Amino acid sequence: MEHGTCVGSKHSHMKISFIIVNYKSEKLLSCCLAAIQQHATSVEYETIVVNNDEVLLDSVSAHVPPKIINNNENRGFAKACNAGAAAAIGDILFFLNPDTKIATPNINELIEKLIDPAVGIVAPRLVTSSGSVQPWSAGCATGLWDTLWNNLGYAKSKKLWLQDVPGEVDWVSGAALVIPKRLFSECGGFDENFFMYFEDADLCKRIRLLGKKILLLPQVRVLHLSGQCQSDRKTQKQHYYQSQDYYFRKHFGKVSAFFIKILRKICCF
Repeated sequence: MEHGTCVGSKHSHMKISFIIVNYKSEKLLSCCLAAIQQHATSVEYETIVVNNDEVLLDSVSAHVPPKIINNNENRGFAKACNAGAAAAIGDILFFLNPDTKIATPNINELIEKLIDPAVGIVAPRLVTSSGSVQPWSAGCATGLWDTLWNNLGYAKSKKLWLQDVPGEVDWVSGAALVIPKRLFSECGGFDENFFMYFEDADLCKRIRLLGKKILLLPQVRVLHLSGQCQSDRKTQKQHYYQSQDYYFRKHFGKVSAFFIKILRKICCF
């Protein structure tokens, strides 16, 4: 398969397109690609890098060179992911952040779960460099009161991201998310009104509305050096609030969007 490695196995009929959005993370990107090559030995795959940096990305240090799409500007995470999906020739889309590294060789277990038509999205466990589970890597449905309790330190989602056995969750992080390309296309992909943040929760919510399950497989692990791709914390927070407002307006209406702004001011989150 072009841009990837083909290994004869019972999983080889399921072609995977790894899609990685780059923004000021070229040094981490090479490690991400090397980890794919190291652990994706039981599947047929391609790698696609969508470059959101203003600096042209001609090549990446990797044994198997990825397909590169240069946007020449930061168009946001959702748009870049959709561009990668449009160029993908795989049956399965595996979205990865450039500051991630696949840490276990059993990623085929993610693909096997998608054989079940009742399953829409699967995700591995995200772990930090210290080996602990990354907080807020999966969780319960996002709502007004849940958001309030979360920021008061009573997160119901914690039991989901810490679960030790495969199980159903309401959403998973877009840092490592796997979905059939057909289903991704049917639901319209990521909502491009999200520049960054909440696009993963929104996608998962729409997939669940189609009657599909979202599964977390903790036995498959991906290392996530969270926050390595963003240096401007003020801009990061602005994007978070804008996306949060849009998410509540889209799914719960203008009243909920108004109250989430009030809660932010009162509770300082």
